[in-house]
Amino acid sequence: MLAALLATWFTPFAVSNGLRLSVWWKARQEGLIVTIDRIDAPFLRPVVLRGLHITSASDNAFRINLTATQVSLDLNLTRILLRERGHALRNLSIQQLHGDLRRSHPTGRAITQRGWATLHRLFPQSLNVTSSDLRVQDGPTVILLRNCFLSASETEAGRFNTAEIMVASPWFRQTFSQLRGATSWQANRLTLAGLTLTRGFDLQSITADLSRIGKQRIGLEFDVDAFGGKLRGSISHEWRSPHSNWKIAGSASDISLAQTSEAIGFTDRVDGLLHACNFTFRGNSRESARATASLWTELTRLTWRNRTAEAIMVGAALYNRQIQLQQLYIKQKANQLTLSGEASFPSNSSEWLSPDFRGDIAASINNLGDFASLFGADPGDFGGKIAIDGAMNARDRKIGGQLTANGASLRVFKTSVDTLDAKLNLEATELGLEQLELKRKSDILQVQGKIDLSHEHSYSGTLNAAIGNLAEYLSIFRGPGESNIKPTPANIEARIDSNSWDAHGTIGLYGSSSINFTAKFPLPVGTSWNAFLISPVDLTLDFPAIFLANAPQLFHPEIFRDGILSGKLSLSDTLQHPRLIGDAQLLNGKLQNTFLNLTEASGLITLNGTRASLDFFTAATKDVDLSFRGEIDYQDTNALAIKIAASTPIFDLRTRAIDCVDKIQIESVPVTLAPAIAELEFRGGLFQSDWTMNLKEPMGIESNGALILNKTARKLPLCLGTGPDEGTLLLGAHPRPEPVKPRKRAQRR
Repeated sequence: MLAALLATWFTPFAVSNGLRLSVWWKARQEGLIVTIDRIDAPFLRPVVLRGLHITSASDNAFRINLTATQVSLDLNLTRILLRERGHALRNLSIQQLHGDLRRSHPTGRAITQRGWATLHRLFPQSLNVTSSDLRVQDGPTVILLRNCFLSASETEAGRFNTAEIMVASPWFRQTFSQLRGATSWQANRLTLAGLTLTRGFDLQSITADLSRIGKQRIGLEFDVDAFGGKLRGSISHEWRSPHSNWKIAGSASDISLAQTSEAIGFTDRVDGLLHACNFTFRGNSRESARATASLWTELTRLTWRNRTAEAIMVGAALYNRQIQLQQLYIKQKANQLTLSGEASFPSNSSEWLSPDFRGDIAASINNLGDFASLFGADPGDFGGKIAIDGAMNARDRKIGGQLTANGASLRVFKTSVDTLDAKLNLEATELGLEQLELKRKSDILQVQGKIDLSHEHSYSGTLNAAIGNLAEYLSIFRGPGESNIKPTPANIEARIDSNSWDAHGTIGLYGSSSINFTAKFPLPVGTSWNAFLISPVDLTLDFPAIFLANAPQLFHPEIFRDGILSGKLSLSDTLQHPRLIGDAQLLNGKLQNTFLNLTEASGLITLNGTRASLDFFTAATKDVDLSFRGEIDYQDTNALAIKIAASTPIFDLRTRAIDCVDKIQIESVPVTLAPAIAELEFRGGLFQSDWTMNLKEPMGIESNGALILNKTARKLPLCLGTGPDEGTLLLGAHPRPEPVKPRKRAQRR
């Protein structure tokens, strides 16, 4: 009796202090800090922990911050003291649990094997959690649970409900509200069942297998009714050994892509069916040499925007660092494409430069427009038939194989091609273009050459083009416009030797003399535009007489309606610092659609190395005749300077400030008090858009008769239709003198 009384008296004290000491010691071993405001341990009744707070040390791999208002523990002291197998807790009840768990240091201190075993022993026979809020984060992935309730027992069914679950990751973002379901807790396996996540997506069951967490292994299985089909999967993760190991297996069947896109919230409707899909993975994504994987999927009746395909099948496998593409098959009406092959997965970065692969391709495309639309192209830009067949292989830095392509009645970027014949040969260190021949009407393009694949990728070859009417191809460069019906034949020949081009050709114009040109320049593979600007160039251009009324227009909309353009130019050095010799003259030019309201123009420009002189330039509007002289400094094409001085007075008629000059208008003014302009100066880069214009006023006349200009004149930026604050610069000039009418002779009486 005395012993029973003593046990009744001292047990609460011993249990509470022993529990506090045990929790502190176990937590300290795992790098955790646990504080408990008060422990109540009545005799033969559950222990109650009030004000529980768990945090992690700074060197822990996980950042843990858990608080609970009250935790009730129904301890099985017999199993705890005698260290028997089974549950150490009969019941665990947690009230108002709030937690924040996130991975902070990938290489920090992790939970020990003893810690996982202790956690396993703490699994209760029944569990009850109320008013729970949790935040779990691993890298960019975040999971939030708000106002969650969970009850689970080995002897009866439990329930689960939560106000909201939010999942956010780089690939997926969704929120589920007011979820309710049933729970089951058997053999340390927690099952949730009967959850409706969203319309058409019902979670029949999801099971978390925690029975082997003491051996550092967990598993997850799920069964989902998804948008008219089934989705099943299992995931297990084991991290006991130095090599973390994942096992993933999943399958899907008859899932509606239309319902899936609507539920996820795609702005573009996707239609079709995921008829079948199987996926497996085993290993670690960071250790590709030890990983194996397989994928097989089949999509039917796929429709997205204007892209359609009757069937797409993909089969691939990864084993022993070998990637095998068993099949990529695309069927679209009368179009079919099949790819297959295998390759070695590189074990280090240097092996990416010497891949080991083998592949076969076969395609029979009877409507190139429909097939190109699958990859986002405008089907109206492409059309015709093409057949492709070939094989490629690479091993020990040696490449081999061949590829042939034949097409008929093709349309590529809205340009028609009657026939296409191509044959490529791949050898050890060389890609050979044995044949490339394009024919269109009377036009023909022939290319032959080779590319060195071993070192600097230098290339050599020949190019010959005979074009019946060059004007038909100008829409590729200038955009759509009215095509010139007059034929413009051209012949171009080029020889390439070690990346250096030597080209020459002639362009015939209706009713005009031919344009002759020669060009020599280096163009290595991968040359950027900035590098090309500083590369040596040798170019000559000879155009004795071009009648612009019959010539194809390079600009859209058209600028020249009539006139004669002649000249001869020679360019050397580089495009950035060119040396230009020659002259160009325009006679009786008729203009339209310019940013100046000029209707007629004539002029002569003489180029002398790095500078040019505008010997004369006469122009006219509807009411005004103008005359200019000027000079151009082009020793650096990134900083051009064009100065134009008017022979007749010009006036600045602006009545308000202009942020950006989009157009210049010249009007007739008989008398004005507006400030006069003696010189117009334009500055900017030839291949840039940040041009400016200076309006310089006369300040006076020096003793030698030279005109003194205001060097701090008004400076205006030019936007030419590209800026949001466009404006018209209004200039004035004296009107054209009216012709003197002849006097009538007096009649004799």
